[in-house]
Amino acid sequence: MMRRAFIRLIGGLALAWPLASYAQQPNQPLKRVGIIASLGPCPLKPEIPFVVRLAQLGWVEGRNFVFDCVSVVGRIDQVPALARELVSRRPDVLMAGNSPVIMELKRETTTIPIVMLGAADPVGYGLVTNLARPEANVTGVAFWGSDMLPKRIELLSEVVPQLRRLAIIGQFSDAKFIKITEEGATAAAKRFGCSWQRFQAVLENDYDEIFARLATEHFDAAYITSSSSNFQYSARIVELALRHRIPAVGEVPTLAKAGLLLSYGQDLNRSIVHAADYVDKILRGAQPSELPVEQATKVNLTINLKTAKELGLTVPPSLIARADEVIE
Repeated sequence: MMRRAFIRLIGGLALAWPLASYAQQPNQPLKRVGIIASLGPCPLKPEIPFVVRLAQLGWVEGRNFVFDCVSVVGRIDQVPALARELVSRRPDVLMAGNSPVIMELKRETTTIPIVMLGAADPVGYGLVTNLARPEANVTGVAFWGSDMLPKRIELLSEVVPQLRRLAIIGQFSDAKFIKITEEGATAAAKRFGCSWQRFQAVLENDYDEIFARLATEHFDAAYITSSSSNFQYSARIVELALRHRIPAVGEVPTLAKAGLLLSYGQDLNRSIVHAADYVDKILRGAQPSELPVEQATKVNLTINLKTAKELGLTVPPSLIARADEVIE
């Protein structure tokens, strides 16, 4: 028994040694990970999935790498200047979320690797040549965003069959994003016989004004895009949607879990973890041009039955049967 225990101990030490030795090289300079945060403030909290995954891969902040983080929350108009400032510090790898922010980083550097975290339509934006071989300094995780707007409206209409007026709420500061959104909304409106209107939301007070107007003007439902302000104020959005009795659909499961009526999109936490995998590979010497862009093959439908009940809505059993997760 002692011999077996000794063998297990030696085996465990052998597995742990490469990560530990890599993390504690005394003469190696710290790697720098530059991040433009669009979902929250800096510094990044140690419990978020991205930081947790890096630690699992052997990267411990302050020991073998440091974050160089700037937040664009509430400063979306300053993205070009913030991207320029971050690139000037010459980090080993850069990371950002949405496509317009990544585009600003790419304008500033063609040499520093850039990892996408949930960028929508990276080929259409010109961030990469194609998904299989990016052929650029950009790679990472692509995102199913507003390009799936018609499908989300279809799901919403199954719960809100009287859908006639639809509000689309987000941060519309990029021409490409506006074009994708408007094309999807127009296709959905034609198919379901409804009208739609965009509402710009950047600050927290914007949401109070928007939802009050939706109630006054008798909008039937709302579409919540994956803009940074919508993520930052998701709790406020849920509260106002319930207060003003506005059924709403979101682009990621976390919104329905927080209390939105339903959502249809890829698992954001899974995408965050995979973005950390890209950062790890690049810090260890991989070239972004050789790392295929990942696009989720699984899209999750999440339905919040508790919210449906509060709104006085009945979710068809056929839709519940298709859901990946039901909140009761």
